[in-house]
Amino acid sequence: MVWLGIGALIMVFAVPHGLGGVHSPGAGFMPFLIGLAICILAVIVFIQGTAARLRGSLWESIVKDVRWEKPLITLAALLVYVLLMNFLGFILATALLVGFLLKVIHPQKWPVVLSGAVLTSLASYILFQIWLKTQLPVGILRF
Repeated sequence: MVWLGIGALIMVFAVPHGLGGVHSPGAGFMPFLIGLAICILAVIVFIQGTAARLRGSLWESIVKDVRWEKPLITLAALLVYVLLMNFLGFILATALLVGFLLKVIHPQKWPVVLSGAVLTSLASYILFQIWLKTQLPVGILRF
């Protein structure tokens, strides 16, 4: 029910920004759709939970068997990535992040790690800097 309320609030706050139409969406169009999706999913989960309770099933934590090491390491790596982005620059910081994730989170051999890090970094640079013309930090390498 909490998620249903959150979704409804998102929808209510999105309407004043203008929904527009499918062919010319307004600023509130995507937030409204996201709020609607949250509401739909909340209703589905509520119905499933109610049906399970009527069958006699008790609530069971979905995170009881989750191993938190890799998600926490990934979160820490992303935090370091954000902190070092301006200093190292986009290309170097992204290559280091991808290399770290490929070696530590999903262990790969060094050739895969190095090629994956370099190719991902360069592909991201081409996509964001060249194709989409966004401004990315140049960092210490100045290119």
